[in-house]
Amino acid sequence: MRSPRHIAWCGFAAAAAAVLLVLSWLTVTMTRLDQDELHARRQAAMHERLRLGLWRLDSWLSPRIAREAMRPVSDYRSFPSAPTAWTRGFNKLGPDDVIVPSPLLVAESPLFPLHFEFGPDGLTSPQVPLGNERDNAEATGSDPQLLNAAAARLQAFGQQVARIGLDDKLGGAEMLLMSCGVNPVSPSDPAQTQQSVQEYSNRQRSVLANANAAPQANLNLGAAGVADVIGPLVPIWLDGVQGLQLVFARRVRTGNVARVQGVLVDWPRLQQELATLVADLFPVSSTRLVRCEQPTVAEQPSMLASVPVRLEAKCDDSFGSTLPMPVILVTTWGVTLLGLLVLGFTLRAAIGYGERRARFASAVTHELRTPLTTFRMYSEMLAEGIVTEPAAQKEYLTTLQRESDRLARVVENVLAWSRLEEGRFTSRCVRHDVGPLLERLTPVLQRRLSEAGMTLAVQLDDAARVAFVMTDEDAVGQILFNLVDNAAKYARAAADLRVELSVALAVGKVAFAVRDHGPGVPSSHRHRIFAPFDRGALAVSSNEVPGVGLGLALARGLARDLGGDLRLDDREQTGARFVLDLPLA
Repeated sequence: MRSPRHIAWCGFAAAAAAVLLVLSWLTVTMTRLDQDELHARRQAAMHERLRLGLWRLDSWLSPRIAREAMRPVSDYRSFPSAPTAWTRGFNKLGPDDVIVPSPLLVAESPLFPLHFEFGPDGLTSPQVPLGNERDNAEATGSDPQLLNAAAARLQAFGQQVARIGLDDKLGGAEMLLMSCGVNPVSPSDPAQTQQSVQEYSNRQRSVLANANAAPQANLNLGAAGVADVIGPLVPIWLDGVQGLQLVFARRVRTGNVARVQGVLVDWPRLQQELATLVADLFPVSSTRLVRCEQPTVAEQPSMLASVPVRLEAKCDDSFGSTLPMPVILVTTWGVTLLGLLVLGFTLRAAIGYGERRARFASAVTHELRTPLTTFRMYSEMLAEGIVTEPAAQKEYLTTLQRESDRLARVVENVLAWSRLEEGRFTSRCVRHDVGPLLERLTPVLQRRLSEAGMTLAVQLDDAARVAFVMTDEDAVGQILFNLVDNAAKYARAAADLRVELSVALAVGKVAFAVRDHGPGVPSSHRHRIFAPFDRGALAVSSNEVPGVGLGLALARGLARDLGGDLRLDDREQTGARFVLDLPLA
């Protein structure tokens, strides 16, 4: 059968484990919720900045693309014919009688370094005049170095792209225009994603309106009065030996002649310019523009509407929790652990109190039973006249007196301990000379040792003899008597039957030392020698040594109540030596 102590501790351990498991689950849940809330705030901030940055980039780039889309077809020739011209006499000249330099001939754009045209004459550029046009361009002030640089770019571009490949890509890009502004999104997607995709569609519709309006505004009559049919200017990615290149191209048809006109984009320079525009929103080092021609729903919130690229950036803002989560968790854990600790100590105290009550009841019952039995038996024998000899009667009466003293000491110790434990013990401290005090207490101590066949050796040094202490004589007598009584119980079988009582003066105190020559206190029991109802290695109900295990606990309690202390001298190798320290007056 399990003891109540074991059952109580098992129940406490189970309850503590349940509380800690629930608290751990709450900690994990609260931490996860806090992290989710921080992640949601970061995502919201990121989406907001992305929307602002994308509107800013499209607003900056769209007018520049629209300006290229508004260029007339004739600008793609180095020296196009003037559409209408008159002499000073207001005589109308023919369409091919007057030529003018193209505005692209001397154009120096850092973003659009090359304009080109695929036509019946192959790949040409208004920035690369040939033959007489080159001579005329140099004669009119064009820098030959700029013309040579443009020719080199045109040659490199011609080696990378073929007409048929550009036609295919242009057709695919024009087909994608039909789906611009219509980006379906699932209702199950997050609200931020739905909002961002909707804004992406709005920006696409704005760019598409400009792309459709530019050809209409650019209608003009070409040679022989034939109107040019101009398609929208669309972005195209080209892969080749020169690496990734971005161009904007459009279809142009004049009568039966079809051409493709476009402009080459300096993609690294454009990336740098666009990253600068959002430098206040994202760190420049973390900002990238990535090619993306067919974005997924997850990628659409970061897409530019004017160029098939996606903005990749990181938000460097540090978001803190709206709640002091570490403080809350530490406080909760601290209070819970402190509560469990207090409950554990309370349970331990309650169990200890119950065990002390059980030991007290057992010890007192056993200690009282022996003298009461002796009282009953001897008193009956004397009362009934069984013992008639005077010597025997005197011996019986002496035994009854000794047992009554023993019984009185037990009752007195129990009552004193009860008053001390409940705080009802009131010491009457007065000024005492150490020498006379010791003389008054010695006879009682000697009589107790005489009963056990032992002797008391008193040693009082001269400094202590004339010292004064503020103490209670009765309490000091009870302390010394309990120490001497213990010596009489445990050292009566020793070879040396002396008990030494030495009194010496120390710094600020007087030390009363009681030493016997018995077996001493085992080291395994020294830590609990002053515990109430603890008899060391002896069982509570042992008949070997009388007592209830209250003498040393009571003695230390009285000593501390007097402002001093009682301690066991661990340095003593043989016997037991207890030291009572009392403060000087």
